[in-house]
Amino acid sequence: YSKVKHLLKDLDELMEAVLARILGPELSHVNATRALNLTIWNHVPLVFIDEQNPHHPVVLDLFEDNYNGSAGSTPAPGRTCSAHGCKVAMKLCSHNGTTCNFRNFSSATQAVTEWYALQATNIFAQVPNQELVAMGYSAEQLILACLFGAEACTYRNFTRIFHPDYGNCYIFNWGMKEKALPSANPGAEFGLKLILDVGQEDYVPFLTSTAGARLMLHEQMSYPFIKEEGIFAMSGMETSIGVLVDKLERKGEPYSQCTVNGSDVPIRNLYSDYNTTYSIQ
Repeated sequence: YSKVKHLLKDLDELMEAVLARILGPELSHVNATRALNLTIWNHVPLVFIDEQNPHHPVVLDLFEDNYNGSAGSTPAPGRTCSAHGCKVAMKLCSHNGTTCNFRNFSSATQAVTEWYALQATNIFAQVPNQELVAMGYSAEQLILACLFGAEACTYRNFTRIFHPDYGNCYIFNWGMKEKALPSANPGAEFGLKLILDVGQEDYVPFLTSTAGARLMLHEQMSYPFIKEEGIFAMSGMETSIGVLVDKLERKGEPYSQCTVNGSDVPIRNLYSDYNTTYSIQ
């Protein structure tokens, strides 16, 4: 967080104002004297939806509409509504603003969390990838100790990839460029053992509410879809993971539309830079 704080300064201040407006709308105007950069807010705002009359729901902007969106403007106090009496939704409009839809959430917590993640992702997308990598945790910072079988290993045995949600991720024994290390025997004593420093004190405060590591076991020379298939390991705990592999191979034509390697599908392989195929079902 210390390395990206300057990028998230305006968003964090806006998030604090949003939380104050949702949790205590009648009191939030007292602390609304600080100028906010509402440029981010104008693109994708959060709104209250008052459904006291289900046939005629009322949509209320958290900061009302009497602002010009300039960097020095201050939002006026919102109407009387809170997360207890109204739904919190995300307002999504077309580029010219003529068509708008509202995405509802099961709770106000989920709404503000996903809204912040969307805005932060948009901010980070404008930063060159090399700079994002430098802002993340290095392998040397993350991996304190490593043991594979009876042999010691280090952070140098890991290959770094960048994930848009998790930042720097590190793959052990990928086999892309380096020679793959064999495993002689099954069992916990012959597997991979790691001690990791998750650096919880430097987490982005509004971006995550959990601490730990995201892990995934995948085939060599295959791209890891860690968000979809990964598992969490708690921080401050020893976690043991056992795996039983069940491989399913589907037949192609005429039994299905499965492809062998994707070369006959008119869609670009987004992971071709990794010299790997992928399959998600």
